[in-house]
Amino acid sequence: MHNAWLVIQREYIERIRSKAFIIMTLLMPVFMASTILIPALLSNMRSGVTRRIVLVANQGELAEAIKQQLVAPPITSDAQYRSTKTEAPRFAIEITTDTSEAERDQLRHDVSDGKIDGFVWLTDSDLAHRKVVFSAKDVTDFGESIELRNAVQSALVKRQLGQKGMSEPEIESVLKPIDLDSIRIEKGKEGASGVAVFLVSFTMVMLLYVNVLVYGFAVMRSIIEEKSSRILEVLLSSVTAKQLLAGKIVGVGAVGLTQVAIWLAIAGAFSLIGLSSTGSALANVHIPAIGVVAFGVYFVLGYFMYSTMYAALGSMVNSDQEAQQVQWPAMLPIIFAIVMATPVLQHPNSQLAFWASLFPFFTPILMFVRIMAETPPIWQILLSIGLMLLTTWALLGLSSRIYRVGILMYGKRPTLPELRKWLRYAG
Repeated sequence: MHNAWLVIQREYIERIRSKAFIIMTLLMPVFMASTILIPALLSNMRSGVTRRIVLVANQGELAEAIKQQLVAPPITSDAQYRSTKTEAPRFAIEITTDTSEAERDQLRHDVSDGKIDGFVWLTDSDLAHRKVVFSAKDVTDFGESIELRNAVQSALVKRQLGQKGMSEPEIESVLKPIDLDSIRIEKGKEGASGVAVFLVSFTMVMLLYVNVLVYGFAVMRSIIEEKSSRILEVLLSSVTAKQLLAGKIVGVGAVGLTQVAIWLAIAGAFSLIGLSSTGSALANVHIPAIGVVAFGVYFVLGYFMYSTMYAALGSMVNSDQEAQQVQWPAMLPIIFAIVMATPVLQHPNSQLAFWASLFPFFTPILMFVRIMAETPPIWQILLSIGLMLLTTWALLGLSSRIYRVGILMYGKRPTLPELRKWLRYAG
């Protein structure tokens, strides 16, 4: 036990003092904050360039109504695609009632020559088929397309309601959007919003995914480096192969826990200094106590389970290039779990969610997602933990036997028959 503790100390101190650890620990919160905050800020910013659009319609009155919608757009549920807080208007609208093909050809040439940015074709026949064509050089701004579509639809609805005898205030009242907040009920009380639950779950799942793979791969690289430099031959004169394997897994895992603890502390500090004052969905973001506990438990168990697999793979190969080729057995299960995370988050009590979350290689991701979405019965949580412990114990026994022989083997990568010989020899 004393020898294993020395290996743990060596692995932990060596990595925590490295520049890579310090840089990643500081840069990861910046990266995560950037991926969340920067798109939100950019979506509320305007380019400052006025788009010159021509509305072509048989009915000038309808085109004028659409123009009013675009020049002074109301705040709707699609507000993320528009903003009224800008100096330059979003659109400069021209109207023409000439719907001839010659006019359409001329407008195409005007777009090509840069005289206008685009035109919207609104003939009576197109409107009868509920189809509008927007032609422009740049049609990849989906927000602009949505805004144009909503303006046309709103103008049509207002005209139809006006024809039914409704006044302008009544029409505005009918068309005023409704904000729907999805609130999670926690022990009879209202908790976080659905958006907040999704953001927290997604962020913590990605932390689990990245850290389990990064530090599992770190275990494998550590073994490869020491194997290629023949340091293992010296270490094995003082410690057993099993003690060395346990020390590496625990030491590197402690580094991962330290890094995650620092990230969570930084996130908590930001929430205390006023991140919730942004007024966005992030205002309701909080991590429930059971989520913190579940994250720690499944991080530790998932790390140990996958690290034992990486350790076995590392003892089988002799270089990083070979490691890249053989690490797929450890990567595929956790990637599949990430793919299934969204449907499980949407339906945490479905049969798919139940059985997938109990599969040990999927459990660290999917059971955690279920706990964040809607906490399952405690027996399911305990069963998943028990199955993971049994799987980890079995993998540890298998990996230690491969490790015991593989760390002293040099040359080509072993075949499956050779692996069976290793297992019999180590047994």
